[in-house]
Amino acid sequence: MRFLTGDKTKWRLERESLRPAKVIPPCVALGLSPFVMQSTKSVLAVCFNTSLLKYSGEIAVGTMTVLTSIIQFAMLPLQGLTQGAQPIISYNSCLPGRVREVFRMLLRVCIVYSASLWELVQLFPGVFVRMFNSNPELVAYTVPALRVYMAVSCILGIQIACQQTFIARRNAKDSLFLAILRKVILLIRSFISCPVFFKTKPSPCF
Repeated sequence: MRFLTGDKTKWRLERESLRPAKVIPPCVALGLSPFVMQSTKSVLAVCFNTSLLKYSGEIAVGTMTVLTSIIQFAMLPLQGLTQGAQPIISYNSCLPGRVREVFRMLLRVCIVYSASLWELVQLFPGVFVRMFNSNPELVAYTVPALRVYMAVSCILGIQIACQQTFIARRNAKDSLFLAILRKVILLIRSFISCPVFFKTKPSPCF
């Protein structure tokens, strides 16, 4: 602290910059989008499992567990790529040309990764399923479900790259909108309304 507040450092801490009213609101605003992304995972899991148990029984709940594990192959590496690019984008925020260059590179890498994983899942779904469970009945049930579950996962790279770039550019509103759009507005509404729309009957074991 003595060094950081002294005359020998180039970037000196100042009392005015450490006021809670000045520091906390931007941190909360920029952290709200990742918070929504992480917290809604638990909400989605509860909603998914409740709906699946009601309409398809216990085997569907087991299938959902496998699908959730497989989707991490897509999400975690993409999050690592985008979070690694955030400091570069933020540091060069005053240079729009460099920010665009970094974003294009990030977007290309994310799209290539998510599209490659999508292709592998569609071609060899059984390989991914057997990594987590070898029960023949569950594998037979999960293989077609995996193809449907990850049918448009090839565009996950676009969503995550854009969202994390908005955070790096301190654009909290657009980042929060993208976080809410995919999980809350689209996913939750879809799996609540689809069984009703397609006239699916509840499972006898429910």
